[in-house]
Amino acid sequence: EYARPTKKPRTGRRPSSGLPTANNPMDESFLMTLHSAEDKDLVNPAHAVIRKDILEIRRTESGEIFFLCACCKHLPRRGRAKQSVLSPKSVEGLYQAFMRFVMDHVPNCEHIPQEIKDLNPRAVQNLAANNVKKYWVTSANRLGLRNKEDGKGIVYRP
Repeated sequence: EYARPTKKPRTGRRPSSGLPTANNPMDESFLMTLHSAEDKDLVNPAHAVIRKDILEIRRTESGEIFFLCACCKHLPRRGRAKQSVLSPKSVEGLYQAFMRFVMDHVPNCEHIPQEIKDLNPRAVQNLAANNVKKYWVTSANRLGLRNKEDGKGIVYRP
């Protein structure tokens, strides 16, 4: 007779996830966006709107940065479309995390206005992909977003 292996008990979230927990709640006084005046010339127009109006930069009380959909944040996490909260491991990974948000969350979030969903997130800018990614890192750094010293997350240090 076959004995099914027992599951290991869950130990909870990994502490370096950057997401709020009971021991490291969200700092309610901290709110920013990725928006910059340069976005209009250097970022896909749909991305510029999402950077300005949809994706919030938040932090935990320990200073770790995470990103949250402004349109559905009022719902319990289980009631939101997937990818409503992002916690990139580095500033360099921010663009890739943002693209997951745009492709997975934006079309499925019932609370994002249709006119934003109708924008073309895949429109190509007149910049090489490497330049776009460099801009995302540079603009995040200008906002005070830095990689954690252990390389596992983002912190705010203006």
